[in-house]
Amino acid sequence: MLQQINIKDLAIVSTLEVELLPGMTVLTGETGAGKSILVDALGLVLGDRADTGMIRNDCDRAEITAIFDTEGLPSVNQWLEENALDNDGQCIIRRVLLRNGSSRAFINGSPAPLKSLQELGNQLVDIHGQHAHQSLLRRHHQRQLLDEFAGHAERCRETAECYLAWREAEQQLTTLQASVEERTARIDLLRYQIN
Repeated sequence: MLQQINIKDLAIVSTLEVELLPGMTVLTGETGAGKSILVDALGLVLGDRADTGMIRNDCDRAEITAIFDTEGLPSVNQWLEENALDNDGQCIIRRVLLRNGSSRAFINGSPAPLKSLQELGNQLVDIHGQHAHQSLLRRHHQRQLLDEFAGHAERCRETAECYLAWREAEQQLTTLQASVEERTARIDLLRYQIN
């Protein structure tokens, strides 16, 4: 769960700190109030492409920090452990955009490539809005949700194993058929040469 987001020198925002409480959070306001800046900042901290035009005028850099509570998110905690970035149930992601067009990213204080932010971000947040990615549109995610709801984790694992065994057998069959064809062609060539 997103607990806090801090924004500094992004677009028209000089400094902004937003703390979020458990439960549903809704951002409302008139056009131009800055709702999209907050959503864009969250996207940037989770690995979206940056543009130097997003840095506030007369500033050399913009910085976004997001703090997530990862309790109850075993896949996120596993990813953090596998990448030696675990931090006892909390994940702090920071992204710094520089005026020269480069950017730096950090996960729990350690430098990280944008690809890592994107991998982690896909597990932490779904941004449901105009022109935004949504995990519900990914076929793999739809199947996973359906299988989890139906309680078919064991059947899915068995099916995956059967599919892999079938693919391996199919490859073996293809290899054997190719060797038979090569043998037949070689025999035909040798008969032709003998004649």
